[in-house]
Amino acid sequence: MKTVLIVEDEKLIRQGLRKMIQRSGVPVEVIMECNNGETALEILKEQSIDVMFTDIRMPKISGLDLCRHIFERKYSTKVMILSGYGEFEYAKQAIQYGVSEYLLKPILKEEFEEILEKMLERHFAEEIKKQEKTGDIVQEVETYIREHVEDDLSLELLAGVVHLNPSYLSRYFKDSTGENLSNFVTRCKMEKAAWLLEHTEQKINEIMQRLGYQKSQHFAKIFREQYGVSPKDYKRGIRS
Repeated sequence: MKTVLIVEDEKLIRQGLRKMIQRSGVPVEVIMECNNGETALEILKEQSIDVMFTDIRMPKISGLDLCRHIFERKYSTKVMILSGYGEFEYAKQAIQYGVSEYLLKPILKEEFEEILEKMLERHFAEEIKKQEKTGDIVQEVETYIREHVEDDLSLELLAGVVHLNPSYLSRYFKDSTGENLSNFVTRCKMEKAAWLLEHTEQKINEIMQRLGYQKSQHFAKIFREQYGVSPKDYKRGIRS
């Protein structure tokens, strides 16, 4: 999930929702706010919104009208309705417009985070399905790693390559290949190290630093685990 829109005419509630999202740990890049449905409608027309939180009763255009707008135009935006107790029937009506979740005011932190997590899982499950139709996610990640093996290949960076949540990508890669993503990165780095040791005159320290390792003992330990010999012995032509 990248972009969230909060539509709420009460400033304190908007600020509270923003803080809960920021503290939840959910990987949101942009949090947008507006205080009425009319402005929200203009934002939806101009920008792709991944998740929208909206009150039902607002000036100019209601939250229900926003839901209908999203539904009729087949936007991929996931919607959470924020409803007062007296407006519960309106929240139920919104379900017919594809509303993902509804939450009664006053908003409880634990309940909000639980629902936000559910929306996140649903969003990325749909992202996975979309990408499976256009290409193999695992293959794309593996290709990127091999082509950029000398870079600092963090989980966050790799997730950004395929536009997925880092924890979701990590789990998906493990389920698909049986290997942890971090282990695959390490294996590719050691394969490149072995090739450089065998085919170039570069020193072990140069190769180590080239691949992003700072401590020679750590590098040697990982290399030995994969090839059964130290980098020094491997360079001499010794194989296990």
